[in-house]
Amino acid sequence: MEQVLGDLSSADLKEAWRHWSGGSEGSLPRASADLRSQVLTWSTDGERADQRLASLGKRSVAIVDLILDAPRYELSFVDLAGAKALAHLSQYDLEASLATLTRRALIEESTSNSVSTAGARAVSVPPDLADAILRYRRSQRSGVFDSFTLRGHLDRTYDDTSGARRTSPKRLREFYKMYSGEAASVARVERLPEGLRELVTKAIMEFGGLLPQALFDRMDTELPHWNGRRWAKIMEESLVGTVSTLDLGRYGIQHNDETLIVFNEVALGWLKRVAVPGDPDRPAEEAGLGVDLVSNLTRFQAYLIENDVRFTVKGQIFKTTEKRILHDLIPNPGRELERSEILSFMYAFSHTRGLVDRTGERTITVTPGGREWEPRSLDEKLEDLLEFVLEETSLGGEPYHQIAMRRILLRLMRRVEPGVWYDLMYLPFLARNQYLSHLDELAVEDWFRARTAAGGASVGSEDMQRLSWNLVGWMRKRLYLLGLIDLGYDDKGHPVAMKVTAAGARHFGIRCAEGEGPLLRSLVVTPDFEVVHFPEEDQSALVHDLDRFCEREKSGKVRHFRITERSLKRALREGFPLSRVQSVLEQNSRTPVPQNVLYSIRDWAVQAGLLFLSEGLVLSTTNGDLSKQVGADPGVRPLILRRKDEFSIQMKAETSPKRLGALLRELGWLVELE
Repeated sequence: MEQVLGDLSSADLKEAWRHWSGGSEGSLPRASADLRSQVLTWSTDGERADQRLASLGKRSVAIVDLILDAPRYELSFVDLAGAKALAHLSQYDLEASLATLTRRALIEESTSNSVSTAGARAVSVPPDLADAILRYRRSQRSGVFDSFTLRGHLDRTYDDTSGARRTSPKRLREFYKMYSGEAASVARVERLPEGLRELVTKAIMEFGGLLPQALFDRMDTELPHWNGRRWAKIMEESLVGTVSTLDLGRYGIQHNDETLIVFNEVALGWLKRVAVPGDPDRPAEEAGLGVDLVSNLTRFQAYLIENDVRFTVKGQIFKTTEKRILHDLIPNPGRELERSEILSFMYAFSHTRGLVDRTGERTITVTPGGREWEPRSLDEKLEDLLEFVLEETSLGGEPYHQIAMRRILLRLMRRVEPGVWYDLMYLPFLARNQYLSHLDELAVEDWFRARTAAGGASVGSEDMQRLSWNLVGWMRKRLYLLGLIDLGYDDKGHPVAMKVTAAGARHFGIRCAEGEGPLLRSLVVTPDFEVVHFPEEDQSALVHDLDRFCEREKSGKVRHFRITERSLKRALREGFPLSRVQSVLEQNSRTPVPQNVLYSIRDWAVQAGLLFLSEGLVLSTTNGDLSKQVGADPGVRPLILRRKDEFSIQMKAETSPKRLGALLRELGWLVELE
């Protein structure tokens, strides 16, 4: 850096001083020696150097970053001009940027020392300046990152600022790519000494690769005692992990103990290659809820529409009313939740999302937003539900940690294979480890420091193990409830496995294998109004439709439904069109739908008060008495142009059929557009 400053002209030296001072260092010194001395001092401050570089804009930062990645911090002009990151720059723009960086003493021009481009024009960053910038950048992502990850360990190991053993960033990336692969990680674990190898594999499988000494002391192991110093030496030399004392209290995590740490990349490689899929074997018992929650939300809203549901002073539904509502819901909630818990969740979701509201008469009513929510597609409803459960704070654990890990978990869901059983702890361990390794980057310490200063809790309530256990609890009580995953249980009834369902795969964006042909029709409709569903691939949307206008009598691999007058009336009130009821049956039935079923459905709809509105704004029905009642309604009369006959009314052409239908529904009439 001293030589670079010495080569600058007097005018350029003054410009360099102004740039490095940032406009906050007083007046410009008169002597050139003083200018050089101050700039040289400032350049050793990595934070200032990085900030002054950033002040020049993204173009200059991109140029310097390319040079910092090159061996000896030197790059030929040809390689620089051909870099993909600078492809958008013209040669004039590139030359102008290089001139600016040179005048500010951030780079210097020279001839290349590389064998392939010897003697060619080149640009370089002074080594002492480059070291200061890279040292500062690494410090910003160090701390727990160095302890938890192979990448951080390599950075720390090869960060030799003397230059004698310095490894370029490019070479470090090559090392990382070579050592972080699955095969390489598994091989290094298998080459560990026998006792330590068993301990490391047990730490990965049972604790996600993080084993505190306190847990080791309670473990059943052949090792006589904790030997952290010896294990650390072996694991670091093998690039498997380390043993160090972790104090995570400042991050709001209850942990301060010497800990055996398997690097995240190694733990992931071992789990992917050795542990999953294939472990566990197919569970003894499987459980899945499918679209039951969304269907129950439909039934919950239908009950509110048909009945006056009162709430207590505390805003809760009366227990006697709860029992009547539960009678209308689909049974079989599984082992994870009681039916009353599901009802409480549905009420909390509906109230928070504005689907229901409390009236002055202390009753609960469905809002216009709730009526608009019901006709939405299954995927849209699941998206809304998932957004709600992501931010939920009632399931235990520190919400700040849990919400962040839930988001990581959902991203990891995209990497699994749908329909394949995975160990229940696999993804929670990976999500927790990834979160812990980025605590500094996420500024978690700052958040908890601010909360403590504001009078909040100063000590974390979760240790590292509880972080993952609470995340598993969220999967069992929420992702399972939404039908995005199925759960597997061992012969003792303990949950041990999970798999992503077809609906979950579609929601998470996982690409499933395409079928060889079109889906077979999967319904059989009998004359006694029973509908039998034989599942074919992912038909969650069909099941949801059936739940809306049928009563579900039996769940399982083969589902049994029954169409009743009450269930059809419920669907019509919720805005499910009669034409769609008929099309769902006819398009998915393996045999022709019995005529008595189609006739009865239409007859029940008329008896329920269904009216049909044509494009010509003719409101019609086959029930003459119903037509007279509509014509006599004080709210409808201003909209009537004339009565055409006993069964039809010509409405005024003052609005569109869709808007008129909405107005009539707001007045309490069931209207369907033809």
